[in-house]
Amino acid sequence: MKNYLFVYGTLRKNYDLKLKEKVKGGLAYVGQAKIGAALYDIGRYPGAVKDRTGKEVVGDVFLVSDPAAVFGVLDKYEGFEERRAADSEFVRRKGKVRLRGGKELNAWIYWYNFDPAGKTMIRYKDYLNYLKNKSIH
Repeated sequence: MKNYLFVYGTLRKNYDLKLKEKVKGGLAYVGQAKIGAALYDIGRYPGAVKDRTGKEVVGDVFLVSDPAAVFGVLDKYEGFEERRAADSEFVRRKGKVRLRGGKELNAWIYWYNFDPAGKTMIRYKDYLNYLKNKSIH
């Protein structure tokens, strides 16, 4: 079974993050997609929380060719430990993503695991657009 990864923040294709050098050999870009979620500004990065009210978050999907290596690096970056998932800021769980052409895939997603109360909801569906517009104001 193929492993896909949906990213919506600092791991996006067009976001400059040195850490991506460590995993680029294990990832192949598939395309843009959306998930049913609300997006929050957590500080230096965003957090997505599942949402069934119609809110969507735009991100990028990658095919993961070396899950052990890729998730070994990314789980650490996201602060996710399966055995301590309740205490992790992000949890990696499978979710439905919809590619631009309408095709649906199950992909790994790092969901924000804490209560977003008091955090700014990002009205833009796209974190990269939010950052561009945030720096203008």
